[in-house]
Amino acid sequence: MTFFLNDSIPETIGLTETLARLPLETEYGRLAKEALSPFSREEALQLEESWREIGLYLEADMANPDLLKSLRQHLHGLPNLRKSLLLAARGDRLTDIELFEIKKQAFATERIRKVLQHNRKLLVPSVELAPVHWLIDLLDPEGTGIETFYVYDCYDDELKHIRQEKNRLEESLRRQTKLREQQAVEVTGMRPLWNGEFLISATHIEGIDCLESLGTYEKTGETGGEWIYRQRRLPEAEQTEALLMMEDEAENRVRQRLSESIGEAQELLMANTFALAQMDLLLGKVVLARRYRSCCPVLTDEAAICITGGRHPVLEEALRRQRRQPTAVDIEMNRGVTVITGANMGGKTMTLKMAALLTTLAQMGFWVPADHFAFQPVDWLYFSTGDQQSQSMGLSTFGAEIYALKEVLERTHESGLLLLDELASGTNPLEGTCISRAIVAHLSQSKAISVVTTHYDGVGDLPGVRHLQVLGLNRATLQKLKHQVQETGWSSGLFEAAMDYRLQPREPGVPVPKDAIAVASLMGLQPDILEAAQRWLCLHREATVENPVNGEREESE
Repeated sequence: MTFFLNDSIPETIGLTETLARLPLETEYGRLAKEALSPFSREEALQLEESWREIGLYLEADMANPDLLKSLRQHLHGLPNLRKSLLLAARGDRLTDIELFEIKKQAFATERIRKVLQHNRKLLVPSVELAPVHWLIDLLDPEGTGIETFYVYDCYDDELKHIRQEKNRLEESLRRQTKLREQQAVEVTGMRPLWNGEFLISATHIEGIDCLESLGTYEKTGETGGEWIYRQRRLPEAEQTEALLMMEDEAENRVRQRLSESIGEAQELLMANTFALAQMDLLLGKVVLARRYRSCCPVLTDEAAICITGGRHPVLEEALRRQRRQPTAVDIEMNRGVTVITGANMGGKTMTLKMAALLTTLAQMGFWVPADHFAFQPVDWLYFSTGDQQSQSMGLSTFGAEIYALKEVLERTHESGLLLLDELASGTNPLEGTCISRAIVAHLSQSKAISVVTTHYDGVGDLPGVRHLQVLGLNRATLQKLKHQVQETGWSSGLFEAAMDYRLQPREPGVPVPKDAIAVASLMGLQPDILEAAQRWLCLHREATVENPVNGEREESE
C-alpha cells in the first residue's frame, strides 16, 4: 500500500533533503536508502528494533568515538558485488577485476566482523555477517594479505609448469637479444633506437654490409633516405607465444573454478551485501541522530502523535547558518481534527511540515529531532499546501486542491495522517469558510488524524475540534518592531526573530488573529493604502456585528 498519497510529499515536507544529508559509504547503503519505506503498524517490533539499534550504536560512539569511525572506514568505497555474484551463480567466468573486488570485500568483511566481535553490543541482527575466511583462503592461497587479485602458481600444477618454461624461454630471449644488439653496435659503431631498431643512412654502405653480415638483422623499411633494420625473429619467440596462449587457457580454467566456488556460496555472500548495506544505513542514522540532537520515538496504543520540542532539521540548519535560533514546537494531534490558526508568517506551514517529516522519519526507523516523540504508526500520509495547480487537467488552485482532497477523504476511515495547509484559501472567503467548516466537521468523525491550518473564523470552534493558535506577535512586540524598522530600516530575519512560533490552546469564540495590516505596515506599505484598508476592516466588522451572514456575503460580493 502506498504511504504517500501524493508523489510530491517527500520533497514538500523536507524528507528528500533530509535523506540527502544521510552520510553513506557504499553503493549498498545508497540503494538501501532509496528502498526505505515506512514500517506498518503490524511491524511494530521491527520498528522498535531499528530504534534500539541506533541507541546501542550511539552509546558505543559516546564511549569510543573512534569505534564507529573505524567501521565507516572499513565500509568506505566497497563496490557493489551483487551483479558479479549473480553471474558466478549462473556459471559465468568472472574477470580479474570482479575477483579483485570480491577479494577486497572479503577482507573488509572480516575486519568488520573482528570489530563487532570485540564490541558484542554492536552485534545486532540486521548487521550480522557470515564469516568469509574460506573466501580469503580461496582468493589468497599464499596468505599474502594483499587485496589485489592474482592467479597464483599454486592453483594449478600445469599452470606452474607452463610459467616456469615460459620464464626460462623469456630469459633466453632477453640474453640473445642483448647479445645480438651488442654485436651490431660493435660492427656498425652506432647505437640502437629506443625500440632496438637501427637507423642507417642508405649511403653508409659499409655499415649496412657489416650489419647484414651478422645475419641477425633484416631491413624492414626506409624513411627519409635511411634504412630501418630490426632483429630477426628467434625460434624461442614462437615457443613463448605458444606458452602464453597455454598460460591464458590455464588461468581461465582457474578463474572458472574460483567463479564456481563463489557461485555456490552466492546466497551467503549476497546476504552479506545486504548486511553491509544495513550497517552503512545504521551508521548514517546514528550520525543524523547525533547531528540533530534526536530522541528515540515511543509507540503508543492510541491513535495520536505527540511532539515535544519538535524541530524541522532542514529549517533548523538554515536558521543556524544565519545565526538565528530556531523555535521548538510542541503539538499533540489526536484522532479527529486539530485546527491551527495564527498570524501570517507565524510558522503554521512549517509546523505541518515538521509533523509530517518527524512522523515519516520515525516510521522509517530513524530517531527524530525532538525532545520527545510518541505516536502510533499511520497507514498513509497526505499533505496539501493549498497552492497546487493542475495544468494538465485545467484546474485552478482551488479546483486542484478539492479534486485531490476528494479522493483522500474516501480513505479517512483508515488510520492516516491528513495535513491541510490553508484549506480552501483559493476561493472567496465566504464559501471558503463554509467549505472549510464542512470538511473539518466531516474529518472530526473520521478515524484519521487531521490537522488543518486556516485564517477563517469559526472553523476551530466546531464540536470535537481542538483549536490551537500560534502565539505570534503581541502588541508590545509589534510596537518595538515598528520603532526598530523606523530607526534602522527593514532587515532580513527581523520579523522572524520577533515571532513566537509556539502553539497554545484557543477558547471557542475567539476570532482568528487579524495581523495582516500590521504586517503590511511593518513592511512599509504606503500610508494612504493602509488607512483605506483599516477603514474597510472597520466597516466589515460593523456589518458583521449587525448581520454576521449578510456582512460576510456583502464583503465577498
